[in-house]
Amino acid sequence: MKKVIIIFTVLISMLCFSSCGTWHVKLTPAAVNTTEPETINSSTSEVSVTFEGSEKTEDTEKTKTEGSLKTEGSLKTEPENAASRTSKTVNSEGNCAVQDGRIYYANHSDDGTLYSMNIDGSDNRKLNDDRTPWFYVSGDRIYYKNEKGGNIYVMNTDGSGNKKLNEDSSENINVFGDRIYYCNWDDDYALYSMDTDGSDRKKLSNDNPVYMNVVDNRIYYFRQISGLDGIYSTNTNGTDKIKLTDDIPYGMTVADGWIYYNIDKDSNELYALYAIRTDGSDRHKLMDDYARSINVAGDQVYYINGNEGKPYRVNKDGSNRKLLSEDCVEWICVFDNRIYYTMSGVKNGAKIYSMDTDGGDKKVIKDLTKVVTYEITRQLSKDMPKYRFVATGKTQNNEEWGMGFVMGLKVYDEKDHPLLSKDNPYSEIDEGSINPVFNNMMDTMGLHVTDVNFDGYKDVIILSSFIGNHSNTYYDCWLWNQKTSSFVKSESFSDICNPALDPEKKCIYSCGSYLTTYREWEIYQYIDGKFVVANNLSYVENDEGYHFTEQKHVNGKMKTLRDDLIKAGNFNDVLSAAGYIGDKVWQLDNPRWYMNGGHHADQWLD
Repeated sequence: MKKVIIIFTVLISMLCFSSCGTWHVKLTPAAVNTTEPETINSSTSEVSVTFEGSEKTEDTEKTKTEGSLKTEGSLKTEPENAASRTSKTVNSEGNCAVQDGRIYYANHSDDGTLYSMNIDGSDNRKLNDDRTPWFYVSGDRIYYKNEKGGNIYVMNTDGSGNKKLNEDSSENINVFGDRIYYCNWDDDYALYSMDTDGSDRKKLSNDNPVYMNVVDNRIYYFRQISGLDGIYSTNTNGTDKIKLTDDIPYGMTVADGWIYYNIDKDSNELYALYAIRTDGSDRHKLMDDYARSINVAGDQVYYINGNEGKPYRVNKDGSNRKLLSEDCVEWICVFDNRIYYTMSGVKNGAKIYSMDTDGGDKKVIKDLTKVVTYEITRQLSKDMPKYRFVATGKTQNNEEWGMGFVMGLKVYDEKDHPLLSKDNPYSEIDEGSINPVFNNMMDTMGLHVTDVNFDGYKDVIILSSFIGNHSNTYYDCWLWNQKTSSFVKSESFSDICNPALDPEKKCIYSCGSYLTTYREWEIYQYIDGKFVVANNLSYVENDEGYHFTEQKHVNGKMKTLRDDLIKAGNFNDVLSAAGYIGDKVWQLDNPRWYMNGGHHADQWLD
């Protein structure tokens, strides 16, 4: 069976992106980081993608990860006064902030918890244990949303003094002066505010404040009510509500007396960037780009082109648009003539970069890729000593259906001499050069020491890919050659989809699915030094029914045994009607015929 892999897009914070391609987005209410004295607002979305590691060890089977750092010391009972610091701060999108030479970011390799580090990548510290989809740095304090319950918390910038501020499920959170503004999902998405210590909680309006920005004692937001859609502003106490425009924005940023936002420019949901003064005057189009992650610095607007995923710069009047990098970028944060960002896609998405505001002097300031190691000891036969098998890999986050990569396999004999050393030849995880593996299998990386050719000696297999909508698995295999006391790569095993061993019949079952209307079952045997298809069964579903084809390997060729159409109700009835449930060869009710990879299949590989 030929290897077919269909990589699917993963939804993150309700945005959908495919590597360096097009963002397709209908933005939902998003957290907004807004301005207060000596604090700079940058943008309006809620996506953060950065990664780190953790550690786990066991006696006989060990899993290790490298790279995590945690803050030491006891927690203070109360945060220090935020007013004690007046240094410049840039908060961008609720997922990145820079202040006093430190970068603050959500680490999705450590369950989305908060970290901070120096802008040169040194002194990386873990600040909390809460999954944090949004945060805002203000003076000596960090205000953040805890994903568990959606409540607002506060802590010191060193991670101490962690304190819960409210019981409301909170979205679109803003901090301005000594007040916090948010959308209360527990009260029909109404607009609320409270003091930064959690006291004096007030309902300001029944409006649902989408894309809320709080700047210079005014609240700017999109009101999404039938017949009343548009961008509004109001005083911070909820009074003096003014409609600024009828436009329906997709993302909105307020800076330097202007509101920057995207609107549809045609029926194909292609967006254009517009600007309007905060008093509702001088509405005009800046350019045709769909701008995400907007940062306003000086006379220029920095953004990610949502149609490409690449960072750009343009003057505030829309002139001198410039591509800054060919990198596909997740988020950007502009601070002191440098742009900080992470890249998207499988190649470099686990690193934090910086570059000049003109796109030059690009640097990797932190590689946050998590290195995973899995080790077991096994005998190849009862009369042989134990050998040590070590698999290594990399992951970019710890989401169950996130992507990892198997990077190498080493085998050592009883004297710790290497018997096999196979590393991925690519120093970087590169799209197209290495197949991904879902994170829920990266703990073992599919490493098994088992007799796959049924010669009495165990061989070694390890995942080469586990990805796609149908979660098919493929393995690399090295067979033990007793005569040469060495492992030999089996290329033919790499074509077997979802393998399951049957030692009694000395065959391997393989079952894969690529389309909802097509399925295939194969039985492999080891013949003349290769794994070959001994039996093949497939069907194609059409309007008339299920078209089955059955073939058998005879004298080096596949002979067709059956080619007919079966009409029945559901799929199980079809298999029974076709005679394949109780069939001696196929027995399609046998659990060895598994359609999706995962740890449930381990029992058929040991």
